[in-house]
Amino acid sequence: TQQAKLKNQKIKKKQEEIDTTAPGIPPKIGHLHPTTHVLYEIIDIFKILGFQVADGPEIETDHYNFEILNIPKDHPARDTQQTLYLDTRNSKVTPGEVILRTHGSNMQGRILEKAHLPARVIYPGKVFRYEQVDASHGFEFLQLEGLAVDKNIALTDLFGTMSFFLKQYFGQKTKVRFACHNFPFTEPSTEIYVTCSVCRGKGCSFCKKSGWVEIAGAGMIHPKVLKNVGIDPQKWQGFAFGFGLSRMITLKYQMDDLRLLTNPDLRILKQF
Repeated sequence: TQQAKLKNQKIKKKQEEIDTTAPGIPPKIGHLHPTTHVLYEIIDIFKILGFQVADGPEIETDHYNFEILNIPKDHPARDTQQTLYLDTRNSKVTPGEVILRTHGSNMQGRILEKAHLPARVIYPGKVFRYEQVDASHGFEFLQLEGLAVDKNIALTDLFGTMSFFLKQYFGQKTKVRFACHNFPFTEPSTEIYVTCSVCRGKGCSFCKKSGWVEIAGAGMIHPKVLKNVGIDPQKWQGFAFGFGLSRMITLKYQMDDLRLLTNPDLRILKQF
């Protein structure tokens, strides 16, 4: 019929307009975020040393975040944590007892309570603090903490472990420096510095012309912390450490702003 002929002509004309031999538009293929790249690399390095990987809750209790770590309610270290408390009104929970974890050290108690000693564990994750957001601070950021507990562990074991890891991560030419510090959950305590990855130790605005960047806090686990989880400090000793994972990433890729890690702009993410 005439109607069928007209329909066929329209279909044929449409087919002629579409060039089926032309290449299509390739779909955008995603890839791993720089955070994931760095995390996998760090985990692989610690696996060489026999460390396992653990994960824990971001919503935490005051007990595991502070009390078990030798930070009682009147301790001045609480003021530096800038804690975010959850609203527990109309519930059976005591106000102030449920918080967003302020550091990854909340996992120390959880791991050591159940661990079969000796133990070597790292635990990366997100932490939260009430801070002003700028190029070097955020209200949520990533940390990577870890511990090792065994018989006859000394401070030199901590120094050797940290030096090995940092040289594997930043390169063998990286220099590592340890400085005395104070943390309520470690004794003795130390801060760890590495040569600035931006200027290679020559001095720049990123490292405030010092050539060094503070990268971690560490120390021997305080005997009170071991006692709090039922471990005899006379038989077992250990060390703990905590890295700012967000800072590790920015140093690795020489970024000057932590906010780039959470920027969804594909022009930034394509570089990795």
